[in-house]
Amino acid sequence: MRHTGSKWAKATAVALAMSVALSGCTIPFINVEVPFDLPELPFELPSLPSVDLSNLNINPIKLPVGVTTSVDEARQEVLAGKSATLSDDALVAPGYLSVGVKLASSSAPMCVAGDGGSLFGLDVDLGAALASEMGLKVRYIPVVDDSSLGKDCDVVMNSHSDNPDAVAVAGTYVESASSFFTKGEPTVVAATDLGGKSVGLQSGSASEAVLNDTGLKMSQKSFATLNEAFEALAAGEVDYVLCEAYPGAYLAALHTGISFAGSLETPVTSGIAMLPSNAELVAAVQTAFDGISSNGIYNVVRTRWVGNMPVLTSDSVIQNVPEGTKSNDKSDDASDQSDSNETDATDSEGEGDGSDAGSNAITSL
Repeated sequence: MRHTGSKWAKATAVALAMSVALSGCTIPFINVEVPFDLPELPFELPSLPSVDLSNLNINPIKLPVGVTTSVDEARQEVLAGKSATLSDDALVAPGYLSVGVKLASSSAPMCVAGDGGSLFGLDVDLGAALASEMGLKVRYIPVVDDSSLGKDCDVVMNSHSDNPDAVAVAGTYVESASSFFTKGEPTVVAATDLGGKSVGLQSGSASEAVLNDTGLKMSQKSFATLNEAFEALAAGEVDYVLCEAYPGAYLAALHTGISFAGSLETPVTSGIAMLPSNAELVAAVQTAFDGISSNGIYNVVRTRWVGNMPVLTSDSVIQNVPEGTKSNDKSDDASDQSDSNETDATDSEGEGDGSDAGSNAITSL
């Protein structure tokens, strides 16, 4: 996929330079240790590796960030300005923040594995920033869920829990919801703006199912990948694309003038999971997250991966969406669609849109 988001890239570069200048700190490049004999992570911002993201088939963005400080110099400067305040007993590996990351196609662009086992994504950058703020080095541990907490890792990124007694979640930073994208500035469209319009969907995706559970009458066009759907949107072949918010925002940033247009669901938020029994770590991580939020580093990391998409809240949900008649009888659904002549969706099974577990897909791998 060609990179057409040069304006966004330049804006991100400016934001990075401004945040560094205003906060009086440098980019949080730090010493990295990854277990399982993985090579050093590619933290050099201007040259992200090109990788196969399996189902999502997304290519990473190359940002022409004007940073002259070398990675090694930046690492040393950051660590020299911070002192670790956590006791060794609060950490799995003394001197390191051991960060659990979920390696799966449905987590893109949160964390993906590149050639040779290198890692990159929002969770990787945020984990590095947190460790730097805490005066620690960082190591990354591939995990499936929160069961590795306290054993292999100190924290697990991108986690959601309804049981605070089992898992403490600090620094909520990602929201999951099936969301629309269209040409124009970021906004939340009205339900009446969607009626009769065309929408691109990844065939068989959770977002397709969410749309079909509403009473919205849109002309559906199915695509094998989200890339193809966004290419069609950029070319004016569809009016909207509906998909999971973060993969959609990542792809939208590759095209000039495509932005978030509202969600069909109330967002489910996720954050940084820890064992609640480790009160010292929980407090330190929350303080570190507050620190990188206030000094601008978090905003730079987020913008790098999801562009201009706003933080999703209840205000991001499209209001007055007509209710649909939910049915498990596919033949009835097909009959309804045929009678209305309003849809052009297929029933073929596809790869999903990065949200194959529903609205919680990013956080439930």
